[in-house]
Amino acid sequence: MTEEKKKSEWSTVKGKIKEKFGKFNDADIESLNGHMDQLQSKVQKVYSYSEDKAKAECKSFNDSL
Repeated sequence: MTEEKKKSEWSTVKGKIKEKFGKFNDADIESLNGHMDQLQSKVQKVYSYSEDKAKAECKSFNDSL
């Protein structure tokens, strides 16, 4: 995958993250910098969810992509 394609896809995913996780500010999303493996911990922190709840929310989000 080219660098341009990765950037294009990340732009799309950022928008979807913002839609799904409305409490995230732009800095929260930018801090992920394409590392979706960090999304669960960010959701857990920002929403004060349990680990299981954050995991379920992220799974649901990833399945929707």
